[in-house]
Amino acid sequence: MRSRAGVTLLELMVVLVLLSIMGGVVMLSLHAAPAKRAAATDNARVLAASDSALRFGVSVSIVLSDSGGERAATAFADGRVIADSALRFDPLSGHPYDAPR
Repeated sequence: MRSRAGVTLLELMVVLVLLSIMGGVVMLSLHAAPAKRAAATDNARVLAASDSALRFGVSVSIVLSDSGGERAATAFADGRVIADSALRFDPLSGHPYDAPR
């Protein structure tokens, strides 16, 4: 019996399935990236309002708007931040929940 060169249909299908899975993972990671950047920008704006409230001793309120709607945050002179739950800020410490400690 002589050996045949080439690939079987099963081998070809396995490779196509693996490429499809890898492509799906890449596409999902690309779609998630802009949301992270927008959240970082929103966090920076809330932290800047908190800094202003601490420096000047007055409450500072801001409204953040984007395609997801409007979200409000208020920073108080004692360091507290009351913000929309989508912003994920700890009300007592005034820092984002996902900030490094």
